[in-house]
Amino acid sequence: MELHTERRLVRYAVIVSIICGVSWMTIWELSSLMDSQNDVNLGTQIAVSGFGEITLFDPHKVGLFSANVYQDSQLGFQISKPNDIWEIHSVLDDLSSDVLVSLKTKGFLDGVYVEQNHDRRFMVTVFDIQQENFSLHDYIDNQIALMESKNAIIPFEQVSPQNDWALFAVEISDITNQYGEQMLFLKDNRLYMLQYSGTSPQSLSSDQKDDFKQIMDSFEVI
Repeated sequence: MELHTERRLVRYAVIVSIICGVSWMTIWELSSLMDSQNDVNLGTQIAVSGFGEITLFDPHKVGLFSANVYQDSQLGFQISKPNDIWEIHSVLDDLSSDVLVSLKTKGFLDGVYVEQNHDRRFMVTVFDIQQENFSLHDYIDNQIALMESKNAIIPFEQVSPQNDWALFAVEISDITNQYGEQMLFLKDNRLYMLQYSGTSPQSLSSDQKDDFKQIMDSFEVI
């Protein structure tokens, strides 16, 4: 595998619990009394990432003309592009056969990049969980411990009591100023990860932040 491919894998650390941890930022769960009542009825929940308010468990129907919506019915997820400038490509295009074989032994199924002008800030990966009674909370704790051992800042993180989703962030305040955010869903023994890696939301333009928020908000397990 070429050196630039190895660096890309490290940067996007989507292989998270399997290869290494990633960088993230703060999150809250917000909901008014009325919204909470609606969430009970619809099964939706609201969380807030560094990019803004995110709606969970509310996939939009995909029609014949939904050109900007990518849906993988076999893996069971969907995600949207903000506009036609964005593209969605398989991560398999960047993996050598040796790396792919190694990843598959750890449960890797497939994944996609959501990119703009070859700037791969977002990546979705799906893993088959190969252990009984998998605890998403323990998994997140292990990732945070790993990042803290590398002097990363973990402002806070959130894992659902139902062990079905998590959203957290990490920031590395060195000369690289790395920032990352990851949203995870656990369903039917599969772990779905959406990872952002790049500039902190505070450093983005309003248009960039809106685009990135839309990507985060569109990621759903179906």
